[in-house]
Amino acid sequence: MEKGSMPWLHRYIGNPILSLILRILFKTKIKDTHCGFRAIKKEELDKLNLVTPGMEFASEMIIKSIKNNLKIKEIPVNYGKRLGESKLRSFNDGWKHLRFMLLYSPNYLFFLPGIGLFSLGFILMLILLGGPIYIGRIMVDIHSMVLGSLFSIIGLQIIFLGLFAKTYAITHKLNKNDKFLNKVYKYLNLEKGIIIGGLILFIGFLINFDILLAWILNNFRGMGKVRIVIFGSTIMVLGLQAIFSSFFLSILGIENK
Repeated sequence: MEKGSMPWLHRYIGNPILSLILRILFKTKIKDTHCGFRAIKKEELDKLNLVTPGMEFASEMIIKSIKNNLKIKEIPVNYGKRLGESKLRSFNDGWKHLRFMLLYSPNYLFFLPGIGLFSLGFILMLILLGGPIYIGRIMVDIHSMVLGSLFSIIGLQIIFLGLFAKTYAITHKLNKNDKFLNKVYKYLNLEKGIIIGGLILFIGFLINFDILLAWILNNFRGMGKVRIVIFGSTIMVLGLQAIFSSFFLSILGIENK
């Protein structure tokens, strides 16, 4: 590399970090994912269906080549100073690369955060259902249970967004068949999703039914059973999420075969 041919920020931070992220997300050994000098057979290029208009084109080409099982080989080249003025915008173009990589790796963008949030929130609600707990001198009480409810609802929605993203990628030929998605659709369809969501919704309703009845008989006065109401209401919301997300999944994918 010729001295002064690449800014310090790009050479030691931007390019290495973005290349590392792509290697981790897409399990490849490519060292430099942003080199601009590439050769590819025309018939293979046609298969990739490249669509991005900006600098993220470099990442798209590699990601789709990996997903289409193309053989990729890196050959060292000399890198000299640019003769004209660079149009590269460091942070804006770097974000475009990162955004594209995340959109093409729903496991990291949706499933892992979603499962983590849902698990944390649901466990927190279960622990606090019986009353406050103490961590040293700190009392964890009803406000943390509300937070747990929020985490559970958001976490499940993020998981469903991951399923939406995977389904969209398959139906629009942005990706080949996904083994995980094949298993999901093998055991889960619209009807089963509605039934499962309906059962969850019914369980939540049963949890709150006694409180609702007592509240009505008590002339709608305060009952003081906030914990059970939070838990039961959260279960009902999760059931509704499952029902309507099943409808949307069926719209996106119909069937994945």
